[in-house]
Amino acid sequence: MVDRLILCRNRAAFRAFVDMVDTDLKGDTISELPDAVLHQILSFLSTREAARTSVLSTRWRPLWSAVPSLHFYQEEFPRRESLLELVEGAWAARDADVTISTFRLVVSENIDRCYVRRWLENAAERNVEEVEIEVSVGSGDDGSGIVPDYLLRCQSLRSLKLVLPLWKVVFDDGAVGPGSLTTMHLKGIQSCKSSLGTLISSCPVLQELRLEDCYFDLLKITANELKWLTVSRCIFDAYNEVVISTPKLLSFHYTSGKAQGCFIRDMANLVDASIVLFNLSLQNSSVRAWSVSEIFKGLSHASSLTITYLGNQLSVEEHLQYLPIFLNLKYLRLNILFSRECMEAIAYMLKHMPDLEILVVHNELVWYSIIEEHIWWTSKELTGGMLNRLKEIQLGNFGSSNHETEFIEFLVKNGRIAQDHDGSSLHQK
Repeated sequence: MVDRLILCRNRAAFRAFVDMVDTDLKGDTISELPDAVLHQILSFLSTREAARTSVLSTRWRPLWSAVPSLHFYQEEFPRRESLLELVEGAWAARDADVTISTFRLVVSENIDRCYVRRWLENAAERNVEEVEIEVSVGSGDDGSGIVPDYLLRCQSLRSLKLVLPLWKVVFDDGAVGPGSLTTMHLKGIQSCKSSLGTLISSCPVLQELRLEDCYFDLLKITANELKWLTVSRCIFDAYNEVVISTPKLLSFHYTSGKAQGCFIRDMANLVDASIVLFNLSLQNSSVRAWSVSEIFKGLSHASSLTITYLGNQLSVEEHLQYLPIFLNLKYLRLNILFSRECMEAIAYMLKHMPDLEILVVHNELVWYSIIEEHIWWTSKELTGGMLNRLKEIQLGNFGSSNHETEFIEFLVKNGRIAQDHDGSSLHQK
């Protein structure tokens, strides 16, 4: 029975087990279980629910204060003050030598940063393994805080997820980072100078990194074991480089727009990638072409690639002069503002993708909805021509302008679509 209990991994499973005990054993047998097992039971509950069990009997009274996980959710509390009182009380009730496996705090209202800093320090002092904090901007003097240095050096930490808008990471060169950290998710964080890159480089076993809505003066990601990387909606200093060197990376998603000075290196194992670019405003076209192609060079090993370009017209001369060969690419999706110039750029790109099997082009020009009919055009099993490996083409949000019709004719000609693929393959999306 104890084995079945330990296998319960969520609140519903736990309650089902308790119901089974009440029904089948007809007694307070659960209270006779060892402390370690009861702690395991309570760890499936939020800390508020676990604390409420202290009123059951003298046997249960001290148990909640030794549970190795702390989970706090504001939705369970009628007032913010009640939440603060319980969090403070939970830390005070625990001995300093009691290890905390998980500390999770999800709060939608402002909490003064001094509370959050103290709780994070408490977790690090107790050798925490997993930290997940989601808090609105603090109400300190300047609305920002600094992630505790002690937490960033915690050697027991395996997973760190911080949603702390306007909080800062300060991490010095040569500092010893969290040696066991495998997962890091940061949202809203500001990096002082090169602090975040230095922190990432100090995590020898980091495998998953997610950066959202963060701000960097300078970002250099060097992580030899990293496999999954997402950089989303982040803001960079326009004049500094973004350098990403991750030899074991499998999945890369970059939706932050910056292209100038962005270097993507050592991604020979890359499988899946997506990238959003829109900041291509350099005056010198040759420099602009080199800059964009430098990004594509880093993605050239991917087998699946999605490119979203929401800037001025994509052109061969200005953006694609130094385009590499994509030897492994099987799937390509392009989300672009389609034009005649884009058609030439796509044709040029296809020449560098000899084994491409699926091509998806989606027109992001939403004003077509007013004056033209949208279509989603699909053709499968193409043979021969320049696109001799292509099996399927999908064109989304296309109308009937001359350059769109011309592009479809280009695909038909170079793909040598079978005779039975005619106008009937056009249909409303």
